[in-house]
Amino acid sequence: MDWKDIAGTLARSGAPAIGTILGGPMGGAIGGLVGNTIAAALGVEPTPEAVSTAVASGDPAAVSAALSAADQKIIAQYGYLTELAKAESDVGKAQVDAVNESIRAEASASASRADGWWGNWRTIMAYELTAECPFWAALICWCIINGKINELVASASILTVWWGARFGVLGVHVWTGSNERQTAITGVPAKAGVVASVVAAVTKKK
Repeated sequence: MDWKDIAGTLARSGAPAIGTILGGPMGGAIGGLVGNTIAAALGVEPTPEAVSTAVASGDPAAVSAALSAADQKIIAQYGYLTELAKAESDVGKAQVDAVNESIRAEASASASRADGWWGNWRTIMAYELTAECPFWAALICWCIINGKINELVASASILTVWWGARFGVLGVHVWTGSNERQTAITGVPAKAGVVASVVAAVTKKK
């Protein structure tokens, strides 16, 4: 057991500052330092196991009072650690909020795009290709079992072009769709790829 493992228990039992410090990224490094103060207040060995047992089995009022006193002592001695842990927690929350806001913006942009079936054809094509693959696999197996290898080889070039074209179109649409969503979320046009840049440059010269 580590000191970080009992951070939540200590915070709920009367030592919110200690819980914040131990639950932060530096909790493992300074756990022993803070743990000595907690253990002394509870009258137990300075180990996470001993402190956890004392909190769980002790009188709630007495435990809360002891932890509260230890909490105040830690704040007086190492208040900067509490502020640091709180700041890091706020940064993490801000990052989560930013991600959620981006997801909402993307969903809103997709919902407001009135392009009818054209906006859904990529999904339809992907499902159709998924359903088509088992059919082709079964057909290839049938040709092998029934000695139709020559016919299968003869059609390989056509099938390669067919599948290459379909998956190529799907891939391009996925790529352009990603750029559109990125632009809708950030408000900044996505950077063009090498091919697109060359085409744009040639067109501009003309």
